[in-house]
Amino acid sequence: GEGFLIDARRILALNEQAIARVSGQQVAGQVRIGVMEDYGTKILPRLLAGIAERFPLVQVEMEIGLTTRLLKRLGSSFDAVIAMHPEGTTEGDLICRERAIWAAAATRAVEELDPLPVALSSPDCLFRSWAIEALNKAGRPWRLAYVSPSLSATEAIVEQGLAVTVVKGSMLAPGLRDVHPGRHVPPLPGAEIRLHRAATSSASAALVVDHLA
Repeated sequence: GEGFLIDARRILALNEQAIARVSGQQVAGQVRIGVMEDYGTKILPRLLAGIAERFPLVQVEMEIGLTTRLLKRLGSSFDAVIAMHPEGTTEGDLICRERAIWAAAATRAVEELDPLPVALSSPDCLFRSWAIEALNKAGRPWRLAYVSPSLSATEAIVEQGLAVTVVKGSMLAPGLRDVHPGRHVPPLPGAEIRLHRAATSSASAALVVDHLA
């Protein structure tokens, strides 16, 4: 099955690396990566710089998008996808666990407004569905004030005190604060960041992808 193919690809990658060391050849080729916007702007650039230094003949192509859309193209468009899942998911390799948090402007208690103005991404965004489900379950009056596929645009709106949004706890932007669950906002599910590898990737691509985990 898929697990066997992934293990076999890893063995081939290790073999290719050993051959390269002996023969003096370098790993080369194209590696296509799909990643969420926050990781693509705050985490992955540093990793890609390290990959570029270690594998100078490798050409990395990165595309930013939503988890649900990226995963549908794993294998056909991407050698690897870094995606977010609800806590407890078993698909892919676990990179880290994250807290999904409510974020608001540091200078305004917008979470006290009724109805609560919320800034969210497009309908297939996990954070959007989690936020709406949590608010409805808690019976918290809310309104969808802003919709944008851009995280930076959403954060700019929130920083001005115009709405609250949901972000990863480790990536809370300057000018925003963590609004703890309570009377004004409900608790949110835990999240996991996982690395998904395409079973059809080349051994060179698999070797490079190993450096993303």
